[in-house]
Amino acid sequence: MKHVVPGSNGAYRALFAALFFGACALSPVASADAPRVPENHAVAMKPQETLSWRLRNTRMTIGTANVQRAREPIALPNGRMLDPEAITFTVDGTTLTLADYLQRTQTDGFIVVHDGHVVMERYFDGFGPHQTHMWASMTKSVTGLLTAQLIVAGKLVPNAPLSTYVPELAETPFGTSTLQQNLDMEVPVRYPASLPPDLGLFAAVGFVPRASGAPGSIHAFLQVAQQSPEARAGNLWYYQNGSPEAVAWAIRHVTGQSWSALASREIWSKIAEDDADIVVDRTGTEMASGGLNTTLRDAARFGELVRTSAAGDSSRFPTDVTRLALKPATNAAAFAKGNLAPGRPGYGYHDYWYQLNDGDGSISASGRFGQAIIIDPRERLTVVKFSSSPDQARRPTSATGGAIEHAPLDTADALHQAVVAISKAAAQSH
Repeated sequence: MKHVVPGSNGAYRALFAALFFGACALSPVASADAPRVPENHAVAMKPQETLSWRLRNTRMTIGTANVQRAREPIALPNGRMLDPEAITFTVDGTTLTLADYLQRTQTDGFIVVHDGHVVMERYFDGFGPHQTHMWASMTKSVTGLLTAQLIVAGKLVPNAPLSTYVPELAETPFGTSTLQQNLDMEVPVRYPASLPPDLGLFAAVGFVPRASGAPGSIHAFLQVAQQSPEARAGNLWYYQNGSPEAVAWAIRHVTGQSWSALASREIWSKIAEDDADIVVDRTGTEMASGGLNTTLRDAARFGELVRTSAAGDSSRFPTDVTRLALKPATNAAAFAKGNLAPGRPGYGYHDYWYQLNDGDGSISASGRFGQAIIIDPRERLTVVKFSSSPDQARRPTSATGGAIEHAPLDTADALHQAVVAISKAAAQSH
């Protein structure tokens, strides 16, 4: 495949068509002198291999590291089941049933847990209970939780420059910004036009072909970031993949362990029924900004862990850590001007978690192609949506590069309206 410099939306669409819809073999190396990668990094796509197939079969297409399951996973007993045909809500002036919404947003799996009981569980288009699905950027929320744990333990200081822990990033915007500014997406970073924060990283880990001379690893990708002269740290909100990768580098330095080992020990081995896996680059470094893959039920277990821990249950995860990660954000005004503001009215952001500011203390993890975990503490509700909704929108290379727009049904607010309707139905049936 010819290297595409994403200087236009058309080029962006061409690259994504090649990546997700079988226009070419998914080979991560475009130059003869590039490092050799594991064999499963280069799997040719067959015509039937759609975006949905790719999101469900990451292990078959790229290298991954294992995240260990629990001996005694969190129990998810069934409760009184809700009917998606009987739940209605309105989006952009259109009233639709939950069943219709799930179909129209290319849902692969959908689960609702109310007060610890599964009250809805749906799988679509061949996706099954023990099959993994890519989380995409919901992975960031796990990274945020691991970081909060190290802050509570005194191994990381929020207001310290990130270069304190990663000297290799001293000359980059990530290193000169504080740990907390990285956690809250307040770093004034600019990416080269040919290496935007999504496709540049995808090439570095092997999702898309890499041009000769382009960064061949996650850490090398971070080194090409430049200071954004028109902005200063803490005075903006710019969502991009570099900051969580830089924070994960700090985590590795201060613990001496990999992301997958920490996630296994501190979270997954306490809650999960099935092993998870996370994408790694050619050096074995995990993609902490978007590479996690789990089953639908285990994603719900993660949501329940966060919900119950924040409510005071420290049996599986420390309450003080969860509450630190979820403490009220102070950047709502900056968020409203950021590149993900459309479709997220009134939201804030802290430690890689979105705060919905809906009066219930609701939070969410969110990922590309329609991945979402929404937790409503007041209603004791956790909702997980795995999807394969095409998203070829060009990502800006700096904070001044514009916002990312989505169709009304594909917005975070649309899902929140669905969750509000689900919450009412669950309360009535309880």
